[in-house]
Order: sequence, then C-alpha cells, then structure tokens
Amino acid sequence: MRPSLNRRLVLRLVAGIVLVWCAAGGWLAWRSLHEVDEIFDQMLVRTAASVFAVMPDTSARFGAVRLPESQALDSDATAHRPAITVRDARGQLLVGSAELPALSFDPGDAHFHSVAYGPRRWRVFQRWDARREYWIQVAAPLDERDELMRKLLAPALLALLALLVLVPPMVFAGLRSGLKPLRKLTRSLSAGTGPMTASLTDERVPVELAPFTEAIDRLVDRLKLSLEHERRFTADAAHELRHPLAALQLELDLTGRSDDAATRALHLQRSQEALDRMQRLVTQLLLLARVEKLTELDDAGPLRLASVAEAALRDASERAAARSIELSLDHEGNDFVLGSRGLLGILVQNLLDNALRHVPDHSQVNVRVGGHADRVTLEVDDDGAGFAPADIARLGERFHRPDGSVGEGSGLGLSIARAIAQLHRGELAFGRSALGGARVGLSLPRIAGTAPHVPGYV
Repeated sequence: MRPSLNRRLVLRLVAGIVLVWCAAGGWLAWRSLHEVDEIFDQMLVRTAASVFAVMPDTSARFGAVRLPESQALDSDATAHRPAITVRDARGQLLVGSAELPALSFDPGDAHFHSVAYGPRRWRVFQRWDARREYWIQVAAPLDERDELMRKLLAPALLALLALLVLVPPMVFAGLRSGLKPLRKLTRSLSAGTGPMTASLTDERVPVELAPFTEAIDRLVDRLKLSLEHERRFTADAAHELRHPLAALQLELDLTGRSDDAATRALHLQRSQEALDRMQRLVTQLLLLARVEKLTELDDAGPLRLASVAEAALRDASERAAARSIELSLDHEGNDFVLGSRGLLGILVQNLLDNALRHVPDHSQVNVRVGGHADRVTLEVDDDGAGFAPADIARLGERFHRPDGSVGEGSGLGLSIARAIAQLHRGELAFGRSALGGARVGLSLPRIAGTAPHVPGYV
C-alpha cells in the first residue's frame, strides 16, 4: 500500500491527542483526589474541634464523674458522621465507637493515619485538646471518598472520552478539506492545461504550498532551457552540416565519374577537406552545447590567467611560425582567478585562433594579462584589418562571420568563448587594438593573490 500523507497526518495528530487526553485525565484524577482528600481531612479536623468545644460543658455537668466506658457513639452512614474515640490524659477510654476497635493510645502530636477494620479502610485524625486533658481520634471510612471521586470523575472522563472519539473524524475531515488545494494542484499538473509559460505560483496558492510550486516552476524553467538548447543545437547542426555534406557528396560523385587519376585525387582531397570541416564543426557544436548547459563549474580552482595564456601560446606557436606571425605575452600584477583550467584554455585558444585566421602572414599577435581593482583582464591584440563597426554588435553570435572573413571558420569560436566567459562570471569586449587591428578583451573577477596552491595549477 502506498503511503498516504492524509493518513500519516491523521495518525500523528490522533496519537498526540491520545497522549494529551491521557495526561489530562491523569492530572484531573490526581487533582480531584487531592481536593477530595483535603475536604474530608478538613471535616475530620473540624469534627475534632467541635467535640473539644463541648468538653468543658460535659466536665461541668458530670463533675468528677467519668462517662462509662461502655458508652459508644456510632457513625451514621446516612449522615456520613465520623466515628469518635475520646480518652483522658491517662489513656482511659471515655467515648468509643462500635464500628471501630479500640484504637491504640498514641499520645503524640496531631497527625493523620489509615487503619483497616473488617472489609473497610478508615482515615483517622488524632490530637490533644489545648489543655492536654483529652485525646481524641476521629475516623471516617475511605469508601466514602472513593464514591465521591467516582461521582466527580465519571462525567469529566466521559466528556473527555467523547472528545477523544469525535476528534479523529473531525481532524480527518479538516485535513481533507485543508489539503484540497494540493489535490487541485495535482489535477492541474496531471491534466497539463494552460500554456507552457504559465507559472504555478500565484496569489491563490497557499503559503505552505508556495515553496513547492516555486520549486516546480524553477524545474520547468530549467527543462525549457535545456529543451531550447537541444532544439538550437539540432537546428544549428542541421543548417551548418547541410553545406559540407552537399560538398562532400558532390566531390565523391565527381570522383566516381572521373577517369583521370589526377582529377580523382583532387576530388578526394576536396572530400577530405569537407570531411575535416564537418568534424571541426561538429566538435565545436558539441562543445558549445556542453558549455551552455553548464550552470556551475565542478573543476573550478584558483589559477593564474597568465599560465593559461602561456599554454595556449605554446599550442599556437607552430601554426604562427609557419606563417611568420610573431606571438608575444605581457603580464603584470596579481592575475589569480577562480575557474576551470580546461575551459579557460579553450577560450584563450579560440581567441588566438580567431586572431591567427584574420591576420596576414608576417603579422603580430600580442596577449596581455593585467587588470585593475577587482578584475583581471586578458587582451588579444593583432595588427590585421580589425572589426568593422557594424559587426562589433553581432560578434559572439552563433555562425556570424564578419564581412571579409577569410579561412574556413564556422563562426562558433567567439560564441564558445562568450559562453565560457559568462560561465566564469566574466565578459568579452571587442574593439581596436594599439597595433591597429582587432582587440578581444576578457574580464574575470580577481581573487586573492595568496590563494592556496592546487595541484595542476601554476
């Protein structure tokens, strides 16, 4: 059987009510017993005082004559009159009770005690008079107290029992009515009604359900963003792969129709170039999709941005040397940032690839790492043609290639760089360099220069 929130709440509330009921019943019984004991004990005390109040009159009436020992005062069950025993200072019995045996003479101070005689138990109070001439014991049966306790507690306990029986159905009905908004929300989610952009959280949602609906809204937003990324990736891949696939198919068809070996070799070479272009494009598309789906960096750590630039320049040095392009690096100050070495390396490599692709041979590309205040900057300058003012606003868009671009770029390099920069809470800026060409600047938050050493970071 599946767990039920309604049943669980009812059981817990009923268990709490039963505990409270038991505690209330126990306290009521204890308090009632205490009050009844006080009432009956005070009655015994007042009876003893009343007897002593008439003792001087009895002495004056009889003089030196003692009451006969056989004289007895029985308790009246109808009037609940207590049994009385009176002795003189020598312990001689003056007044006795036929219902009780002769109680032992105890010339001590006033106190209460209980005795058993036959089928009944008695509560006894004893004391001296003010002149210590007479000693009295007043007794009353305890079953009278028990009867009064039953008469007092029975209605109260019956009322509590009725409350205990009636509360669970009322609690169940109240919880069922109180959980109605949750069932309504469940039916709404199951039905799938309303536009996809509609939010579950509004002024009609109870306060207790607001965190739940807000969490669902955030989950839906993340799912919509993920689906949007997937759709964009599929559309971009289909759009960009159409041309190299058509070129590859054409070259392979021409290869099959050519009889000349040199012509076939030329078409095969062009087919290989189209295949290489598709491979680079698919790699960049997958990288861009992976970066855009990330919300946080699992491998982030403190590192020097200059060390990332040094590694990227080493990787690009062979291509630059083949075209006699001079690469240089300048860095100064504290350039510690918090980031992923692998992703930042891809970012800087893309900036260098973009610069190398758009400068002629025998040019110059300079990388400078510095910063000011709480930011660290990395600037890539070249002495090429630079960016046209009309293109600067669109740089970083997918598949956007500025007018006059050369080479086989797909227009994804700067898009990947911008996505990585945003993932690091940074930003890219484009402008004209001091060398006369293009400048691409990366700005990242600075961390303390005394950051702890992490293995693998310089």
